[in-house]
Amino acid sequence: MIEKIETFFMSLSEMAAGIPTLAVVPLIMILAAVGTAVIVGILLGLVRLIFGQKAIDFIKSIPQRLNDMSRGI
Repeated sequence: MIEKIETFFMSLSEMAAGIPTLAVVPLIMILAAVGTAVIVGILLGLVRLIFGQKAIDFIKSIPQRLNDMSRGI
């Protein structure tokens, strides 16, 4: 199993060596953004499944509550 993982990353590094650096940086940024969106979506789905819609509403209202607290409202 470890050999297969090592082979996979070695082949990726060989493949990436042919891609110019100017193309790699935006590609990594896009993949990171997509990965973050997927992970957040999965987590919100699990929260909704376990705790219901009220928990999602509470989570989404946190930035507004913080703004209100910082303004002293």
